[in-house]
Amino acid sequence: MIISMKKYILSLSLLFATFLITYGQSADPLVSKCVMSAGQTTKYLKDFRVQLGEGGSESDFRFKANMSLWKNTIYRFTMCNSDDSKGQLILTIKDKANKTILSSFDPETGKIYSFVDLHCNKSGIYQLYYDFTNKQSGSAVGVISMIR
Repeated sequence: MIISMKKYILSLSLLFATFLITYGQSADPLVSKCVMSAGQTTKYLKDFRVQLGEGGSESDFRFKANMSLWKNTIYRFTMCNSDDSKGQLILTIKDKANKTILSSFDPETGKIYSFVDLHCNKSGIYQLYYDFTNKQSGSAVGVISMIR
């Protein structure tokens, strides 16, 4: 009787542990996919879920976030679009002087990168601007990771 009770308690403990592990993972498959696409040499730091309708000024980004970045750290910014997005997510990073430091869009070639790496030369608060190409509607995730 004692052996079967121990097996019962052990089985319940394993079931509970499995539930905790499964529940603790991201419920958003797009976020999970984007974190995985950042690469094995990265450490996840933060993500931003971006959902925007169509419209807005051609020059203004419609989603802004601030983030503290540290000197001598290499960051990877990964952008992942949902399948139903009309536009493609782009990112521009600016410093406190409002100077563009990095962008996932190259205006000379028209190429949009799915990720960009930044070697931070100065610690501080940086502004992250996200929007979709041509101010189209879309749903996407921007993941920030640190490269180890």
